[in-house]
Amino acid sequence: MIVINEHAKECWNAQLAKEESLQQCLHSLEKWQGIITIYRDLCDPLSFFFKQRYDNGQCGVCGGIIYHGARDNYGSGGAPTFSTCITPTQGYRIHT
Repeated sequence: MIVINEHAKECWNAQLAKEESLQQCLHSLEKWQGIITIYRDLCDPLSFFFKQRYDNGQCGVCGGIIYHGARDNYGSGGAPTFSTCITPTQGYRIHT
């Protein structure tokens, strides 16, 4: 189950409507067990933070749904995402 935090809903819906890569991330997360809660990323306005909680209350994986492109040199580890991709990337990717 996916839960979008109230503070993230507006940005999430706007990005989901135009970014197929975000839709692909959502489909991937829907296959995970437990509840996935998605929040706004505090450092990057186009990216998101998520955490997984299992039905028994235990915490699972935490990570990011990060938007890559020219602004972060396609996932080279630079600002504003500070996240690295093995190959140059345009669009959203899940990072754990």
